[in-house]
Amino acid sequence: MNFRKRTVSGLLAAVIFAAAIPFYVKAAPAQGVEAEPVVVVIDPGHGGTNIGGQIPGMDEKNATLVTALAMKEELEKYEGVTVYLTRYGDQDMSLSDRPRAAAAVGADFFFSIHYNKAVPNRLYGAEVWIPSLGENYARGYACGDLILNELCDTYGLYRRGIKTKVNDRGTDYYGVIKYATELGIPSMIIEHCHIDNEADFRFFNSPEKLQLLGRLDATGVAKYFGLKSEELGVDYSGVQKTIVAAPGVPVVQDMTPPESAAIVSAAKADGKITATLQGSDAQSGILYYDYSLDGGLTWSTLQKWDSVGNSCNVTIDGDGPSLTVRLYNRYDLSTQSGIMPLG
Repeated sequence: MNFRKRTVSGLLAAVIFAAAIPFYVKAAPAQGVEAEPVVVVIDPGHGGTNIGGQIPGMDEKNATLVTALAMKEELEKYEGVTVYLTRYGDQDMSLSDRPRAAAAVGADFFFSIHYNKAVPNRLYGAEVWIPSLGENYARGYACGDLILNELCDTYGLYRRGIKTKVNDRGTDYYGVIKYATELGIPSMIIEHCHIDNEADFRFFNSPEKLQLLGRLDATGVAKYFGLKSEELGVDYSGVQKTIVAAPGVPVVQDMTPPESAAIVSAAKADGKITATLQGSDAQSGILYYDYSLDGGLTWSTLQKWDSVGNSCNVTIDGDGPSLTVRLYNRYDLSTQSGIMPLG
């Protein structure tokens, strides 16, 4: 079935926009809120004339609002937290307006909600982008790890990882992260999945699934802050977090491809090829591989690297005369192996 011809029914009808509602509105406090609750600000990405990514039947600006509203509703079930949104309607907002709204309410954390789209549309999975420096990096890493646990380990999205990106001036590339950092607010961009890739379609193809993604985000945030909820019957005060050092210099994105890519062994039988692949990327690890059975003329879709190490055993459907692979790191840069003839 042609993915581009599919539609996501009901997404546009999932939210009734209220044009008169201001950019950010204080949520009703959860029951049992303490005198100084945790303050979370959720930013539905895009809005107004800034549509974001599009596929037939779905605009990113609408999907992010559905997810953000569900995240807010779920977080409000916990004690000791107050939640704000940067927008409730279909407004234009600048990149700097969004963190300023968070600063105005004394945010403890700022989350910008997004859906991914790539050119070419080969990528799939969930990722988070965090500040590149200092305590905000350490906080972003700890919180991002917990959110990805929910999106990936619980829900099944492929884990693209926790990432940073700096510009040629050595400061954070993404505007909302840069402005939030300048205002002293920990921040994160959550890219839930790739709306233009068949592999991710089943994770977001209804309003209910967009809402579920928001609830999963909320669970990760609740675990990060150690919240508890009598309504939900959970207490996350003892949840362990991944602790990383606060870097004194920016953590720069990986700009080099994997150091190596090789086919250690390969054999074919009964229309299948079994192979052991090996590769290394010291900075960001191996994330995907693809393969060619005709010497590099055509390539498969991206395959998951189902290994935590440098070696991966794979089974490939096909009966070509040779095998060639490319290994991709977390920043989607690749290195190609040699061609291995298949007898």
